[in-house]
Amino acid sequence: MAGSAPGSADGLTLDAENSRLAAEIERLGQELARLRENEKMYRAAAEVDGRIVWMADSDGAVTLLGKPFAAITGMAEGDALGNGWLSVIHPDEREQVRLRWRESVATGKPFEAQFRTRVAGGSYRTMRSRAAPFSGSGQQRPAWYGTTQDIEEEVAAERARREAVERLRESEEMHRVTLELTQQIVWTVEPDGSGLQLSQRYQDLTGMGGGDDARLSIHPDDRDKVAQSWAATLESGMPYAVECRLRMRDGSYRLFRVRAMPQRDGQDRILRWYGISEDVDDRAQAELARRDVEERYRLAARATNDAIWDHDFTLGMIDWSDNAAAIVGSETPLGRTPHSWWSDRIHPDEKLSLVRSLAEAIEGTANRWSGTYRFRRDDGSYADLLDRGFIIRDSAGKAVRAVGAMADLTERHRAEAEIRRMQAELIHVSRLSAMGAMASTLAHELNQPLTALANFISGAKRIVEKDGDRPQPALLSALAAAESGALRAGEIIRRLRELVSRGTVSVVVEHLPRLVEDAAVLAFVDEHKLGVSHRLDLDPAAQWVSVDRVQIQQVLINLVRNAVEAMQDSAVRKVVISTRGIEGGMVEVRVDDTGPGIGPDEMDELFSQFMTTKRGGMGVGLPISRTIIEAHGGTIWVENRDGGGGSFRFTLPAATPRDKAQL
Repeated sequence: MAGSAPGSADGLTLDAENSRLAAEIERLGQELARLRENEKMYRAAAEVDGRIVWMADSDGAVTLLGKPFAAITGMAEGDALGNGWLSVIHPDEREQVRLRWRESVATGKPFEAQFRTRVAGGSYRTMRSRAAPFSGSGQQRPAWYGTTQDIEEEVAAERARREAVERLRESEEMHRVTLELTQQIVWTVEPDGSGLQLSQRYQDLTGMGGGDDARLSIHPDDRDKVAQSWAATLESGMPYAVECRLRMRDGSYRLFRVRAMPQRDGQDRILRWYGISEDVDDRAQAELARRDVEERYRLAARATNDAIWDHDFTLGMIDWSDNAAAIVGSETPLGRTPHSWWSDRIHPDEKLSLVRSLAEAIEGTANRWSGTYRFRRDDGSYADLLDRGFIIRDSAGKAVRAVGAMADLTERHRAEAEIRRMQAELIHVSRLSAMGAMASTLAHELNQPLTALANFISGAKRIVEKDGDRPQPALLSALAAAESGALRAGEIIRRLRELVSRGTVSVVVEHLPRLVEDAAVLAFVDEHKLGVSHRLDLDPAAQWVSVDRVQIQQVLINLVRNAVEAMQDSAVRKVVISTRGIEGGMVEVRVDDTGPGIGPDEMDELFSQFMTTKRGGMGVGLPISRTIIEAHGGTIWVENRDGGGGSFRFTLPAATPRDKAQL
């Protein structure tokens, strides 16, 4: 066909087609450039996002992997092509992922799987892989395009969210169960206190429904207190707490502790009030019972004057009751003290054995411990204590503490000693009484034969005197001496009987020289045998005294006998009894000896009951003598003489012969 001439119709058509094709080629070039730019942007975005972009053929073999794959897994891209990428999946999940991928390839359905992938360094991270088939123009079977993204943080966040939700659910469940177990009433109100909503527990306890006025369940005596406290809480916005009695279904009242807290928003505005009402009646009753027991225990401890203690072996501390201060002489309560404070105050003679006995009880299996010991007071003196304790042990048998009581036996021991002293004194007095009765009986029995003897001697003397033809002066002298001796013995027996007789005390005016002489006869009856001499130095001015003659003679005899016994080891044995008038209408009687005198340690105790310096002495003579002299209004004392020996002195009230006449 010949070419078309320019300007012809065919030429115009060809030019138009060429122009269209050129325009289409230009458009396609622009579209291709845009697609390439989009692909570049997509790849960059995928790499920035950490996604691995990949492509697989219609058989599922991977033909292309994005650059991040090698960086993330440490595996070369060439090794991962085909099915090589499966080797980086965790062995426990590899087969499952492979089967799912083959299923998608076979069915043409989109692929999605989540699995753990080994990353560079050998650890595993969770990945999510997605792919979809795409069929291009002219393609018989579709190719696959996909991405794989690291979702480890997302999975961890989701796991943490689920755990938080689970903890919240468990917390809510625990709170619900706790409320049910504690049988608390849960309630809520609006910020202004209106719209009260109560849990079912309120109705179960009180029998009042939701439409009833809850204030009616409060005890009438507590309503004003509750209302005022709630009004103050609404005004201040502070937490609410009050105790009141609520009426139960059966009409009884139980004590409840009511508490509430406000829920606030970000601007600290109250959104709602939530509260609980807890039954504390049993707890309150138990507290009252505990206080009652403690008060009775405290009163019982005070009544017994025992010091209660609680010894904590773990801490080494001892808690003391208030009355323990009285035992140790402290003005302030002891409170809590270390173990050493107690052990340091134990008397040195008893400390070692007592502390050892406590240690043995603690280390052994004993449940009780006791001991008696002397305990130093704050003033340095010692108290006699009886200490008893109960040892408390743990489940393993180890002693952890001990509780006990400490009793002060000081006054009891003093009383017991005084009782023993009085009993001994009573025994001695009984012996003296028996001796007095025996002496009186002997004096009575001896007086009769002595009287008969004197009569016989007197008769024999008269017979010899009448026989004038045969004078016998020697016989008369012997009979006269025998008669004198018999009369003197009879006089001694008479005076002894008067001394020990149990007559009533009778104070009369007595002639002091004669009283002293009569007492000397009895006191010095065996002076020659003992090698003792005596002298009477009687003041003529001291003639009359108001006394009970027998009692004063007893005092003189006691003093003389003591003096004689004190001079047993002395070379010179001499006793001087003297009298003299002194000021104040008194007469002083003095008994001096040449013995060793009185030691300084014995001077203050000499007139005490049962105090004696003699072997075999009973220690009652001087106390009785002091009692007799003081009963007469006088005093008795002892001094050591400058030249050696002792000097016992006592005073008696002076009298006149006129006084005797009046008596």
